[in-house]
Amino acid sequence: MSRVSEMPELAVGSGCWVDGRCIIPIVRVFVMRHGGAVMASLTPVALVIIEGEREYLTILPGAPQETEDALETLRDDIEREKEKCEGKSPHHS
Repeated sequence: MSRVSEMPELAVGSGCWVDGRCIIPIVRVFVMRHGGAVMASLTPVALVIIEGEREYLTILPGAPQETEDALETLRDDIEREKEKCEGKSPHHS
């Protein structure tokens, strides 16, 4: 019997440094289970971009309208990823 996740969830991806900015992807996760097999679909819906003390949010084309509101539920995860990203900074000493 197949089972599909009722509602795709949002997840915070790992941040990476690009041209002096930390970019943290926000992805929509859709999971389908069939027997012992699992299939997952990851779709980027937003980017959090940290540049020095500034933080920008970019909602990507095709993202559901409620994406920006749903991001507030991920604030703790985003903050943790920002800290990890700072530790990976090429300028971090």
